[in-house]
Amino acid sequence: MAGTWDESYEVSDYSGNSSQFERLHIEPIYDAFLCPLTKKVMRDPVTLENGITVEREAIEKWFEECKENRRKTICPLTLKELRSTELNPSIALRNTIQEWNARNEAAQLDMARKKLFAGSAESDILQSLKFIQHLCQKDQSNKHVIRNEELIPMVVDSLKSTSRRVRCKALETLQIVIEDDMDNKEIIAQGDTIRTIVKFLSHEQSKEREEAISLLYELSKSEALSEKIGSVAGAILILQGMASSESEKPATVEKADKTLGNLEKCENNVRQMAESGRLNPLLTLLLEGAQLNLLPTSSCFHCPGYFLLIVYHKSVEQHNLLCFFMFNIIVYILFPHC
Repeated sequence: MAGTWDESYEVSDYSGNSSQFERLHIEPIYDAFLCPLTKKVMRDPVTLENGITVEREAIEKWFEECKENRRKTICPLTLKELRSTELNPSIALRNTIQEWNARNEAAQLDMARKKLFAGSAESDILQSLKFIQHLCQKDQSNKHVIRNEELIPMVVDSLKSTSRRVRCKALETLQIVIEDDMDNKEIIAQGDTIRTIVKFLSHEQSKEREEAISLLYELSKSEALSEKIGSVAGAILILQGMASSESEKPATVEKADKTLGNLEKCENNVRQMAESGRLNPLLTLLLEGAQLNLLPTSSCFHCPGYFLLIVYHKSVEQHNLLCFFMFNIIVYILFPHC
């Protein structure tokens, strides 16, 4: 057998290199599965005219190098000239490798589940999260597998870990799991998960804030979830602070601003933004003729611009001369030099 989980995985490797998982095998690797050029398990084995089987991508690259260097086309193993560069797919071998991979991934997924339980060592949890990322990045359809295996709630539970590394990796994993997958987003939206993610925006560690804002940005692409994000007390105010921050990294500031842009799809969110000073979304809707339920609240008096927009909107909406008169008085008071 080609090594156990612990022998094949290096926790300190935070780069996300998927090749480490290709070395994780529950079943032994057969020599016939390995490409003699790359020394890795083949994905698309093809056979040369001399009967040698190699990985298609590797041999095509070799042929291209021969052509660029104006050399004769030779076999990279025997160094003998090939009369033909025709590649014959080894369908039977490819199918056997695929079945072998499927069995290994199923066993590895079961191992990952066991290591995700609370109380597991930090290194074990990190290994499991990395493996889930690897599966999702390898094939979009694996996100369906992760969902059906009910691993998403287990990843969410990792957000409560006392380990900062685990929390960061869990946020990163959730982002990968939900990307372009509405079903997985809806699972994350259950319970208080979004509220938990929003709380990370206030954490001292910048890495946690960065991962949290990236996750919220992905969630905010759904209009239904945008409304739920906005309903979390203080979420929009925190996002506006991040979007205008000079101390955050530029990428974080950009993500916060884009997230706010997605939240603008919901009227309630637009109203909250206006109450805390972000007036452009509300003004845009009013100019487009949107019928909004704008009622003065106690918080709107802290933002004169928002109160001004309410008065203006009512004067236009109701053709009310009194409101329009009030609008002009407020303009004079707020902007006497205009």
